[in-house]
Amino acid sequence: MPTFHDPVVDGEEARQALRALAHATRSFDQPAATYTVVGDVLGGLRSLEQILDQLASAHTSANAVARTNDGDPWAAIEEAHAAASALRRASTLVARAGLAVDRASAHSGRIAWHPATPADLSPLPEALAPRIDAEDSFQRTNPFLSPRSASTNHRRDGVCL
Repeated sequence: MPTFHDPVVDGEEARQALRALAHATRSFDQPAATYTVVGDVLGGLRSLEQILDQLASAHTSANAVARTNDGDPWAAIEEAHAAASALRRASTLVARAGLAVDRASAHSGRIAWHPATPADLSPLPEALAPRIDAEDSFQRTNPFLSPRSASTNHRRDGVCL
């Protein structure tokens, strides 16, 4: 159970919960449940963004008591600010991930999952295949380009770029 006041205990609990979710999402008996899980992950990312910002602030708000292992306060302050900067960068990256997951949630919400029939288990239509790139899930793909033209850009005068 979360304590809502002990960040060490709640941090460990969050780590265990994420580990359990990673294990549980290896397969889905009901594909419709993916929408709910995507929404929960989005909420978790928003909380993680806030946590990272708060950790950054905690690193810089206690400068008076910061010391390195050898007692140097100025080096400790420098390290605290470097840690805060890295945590703020992480927060920004998590926010960007949140935007991507939010977009995924919108797409997922437009799917009406129906019970599978043998006819539904046919191979992926050729028209959809160019939109899916198993090698790079973040790569932008253009379904209007042939695989050959996607790798080489041609100018109108026929010169290859």
